[in-house]
Amino acid sequence: MSVTALIAEDEPLLREELAELLRALWPELEVVAEAGDGIAALHALDAHSPQVLFLDIQMPGMMGLEVARQASGRCHVVFVTAHDQHAVAAFEQGAADYVLKPVTAARLATTVTRLKERIGAPAPR
Repeated sequence: MSVTALIAEDEPLLREELAELLRALWPELEVVAEAGDGIAALHALDAHSPQVLFLDIQMPGMMGLEVARQASGRCHVVFVTAHDQHAVAAFEQGAADYVLKPVTAARLATTVTRLKERIGAPAPR
């Protein structure tokens, strides 16, 4: 089953690293768009309707938590961030996972397992 995703990360090298790790861990996942800021992430969300959103917290244009609020009920959200202080707020918004940078393959594998269990169920609001 093909699953679609959007990666929203303002650092291009980290965005590419995450995409590469995801390709290795979840070959069926199709990254349909990438965004470098919060506003671009919202536009990509509207244009592509991904099932999963990998989202940084600190981004120009709009914070990741605000993007997640607007994505509520539309897709499963995984925060990928260096900022651990937002974890409670993220889970209160229904985040599927909260991954701290630097991202490791082992940690991302746990995320992929969690997402595979949730795909097919409605995204939380």
